[in-house]
Amino acid sequence: MPFFSFTLNDNINLLNYFNIKTNQTYYSKNTYIWKTINKEKNKHNFLINREKRQKFEKGANTVLFCLPPSIGLGDAVEYAKGIKFIFEKNIFLKIGIAFTDSYSFLFQKYFNLNVIYPYIISEDEINQYDSFFHFTLEIEALKNQKYIRSNIEIEIKKYFNINDNENFILDLNKKSRVNKISIFPISNSPIRTMPIFILKNLIFYLQKFYEIEIYLDRNSQISNLLLNDITDQNVFIVDKTNKEELVKSIKNIEYGIFMDSGPLHIAKLFNKKGILIESTVSSENLLYNYSNIKPILNNFSSSYCDAPCGLTDLFNYNKKTGCYNTLKINKKNIIKDNLLSFFSRRGVKNNYPFFIEKPVPCLKSLNVQNIINYIRRDLSL
Repeated sequence: MPFFSFTLNDNINLLNYFNIKTNQTYYSKNTYIWKTINKEKNKHNFLINREKRQKFEKGANTVLFCLPPSIGLGDAVEYAKGIKFIFEKNIFLKIGIAFTDSYSFLFQKYFNLNVIYPYIISEDEINQYDSFFHFTLEIEALKNQKYIRSNIEIEIKKYFNINDNENFILDLNKKSRVNKISIFPISNSPIRTMPIFILKNLIFYLQKFYEIEIYLDRNSQISNLLLNDITDQNVFIVDKTNKEELVKSIKNIEYGIFMDSGPLHIAKLFNKKGILIESTVSSENLLYNYSNIKPILNNFSSSYCDAPCGLTDLFNYNKKTGCYNTLKINKKNIIKDNLLSFFSRRGVKNNYPFFIEKPVPCLKSLNVQNIINYIRRDLSL
């Protein structure tokens, strides 16, 4: 999604939500705004232009931090943490945060970062800042997050020379006894989603001792695929499609079983206990400097990759969709030869049902009994 500017000479009803004034220039990274204006521009003679991202000016006193487009809940938490540390260290006289999208409540309510431009920022507002800071332009490790996932908070701290041992946690009083277990099986990608055979076995075993609730999302294709397979299970389904309500709900859980997804990062923020079942992203990155959630490591290894490989989603290569192992591509050669630019994600969601039914090898290799035994030890069963 490009960074772009636009000017409207009359209103579009489809954009009323954004409170855009006519004959005023705005900047954005929002996909919906981009597509809508491009579709309507010939009818209304609207102006819309791709903008080149400007490099950060060293020595700037006021800075506008620009988030990348279409980030997930987990990324939003990590960006918020990193920016919060910058704010607390008084590195700049003034900071603003642009393109927080639907996660604005997170930055404002839980991190007290209140100079927010959720979807658009006007030219007049931009002129209040000395310089831009586009994270994926300035920080090398954040440029290929889809293929080599790193900890965003840590990378921001490194860039701004902030003590890496500091952590941001909203410490809540927790019950010493666990009565209910919350399972978070879904992610935005099937390669980071709990395999159905593991979910069913966890439910079967744990419901003998605890109330079980499963967090799903009816707006997610992956979620609905899992739901179809557990409709006969005696569990409570939590369906929080509203992100703010989801965060509030996670704030009250007692013990969580997580995959790599947004709820894991929210649970860390509220100092929750539980386990993380490692998939394609390293638990060292996901749980860095946090010990209340214990990792169950993924030790899969093949001729093409070793788990965790760092991918966050499937990709297309030679007209096929998969991961390094399913496509028979050696990860080391791909990185060495800098071939990541040839990968594409166009249409990968069409293949999600297949990879939910037939998980990628590193997920398929997970031993459900080992997972149950680990949980038993952690909960002293």
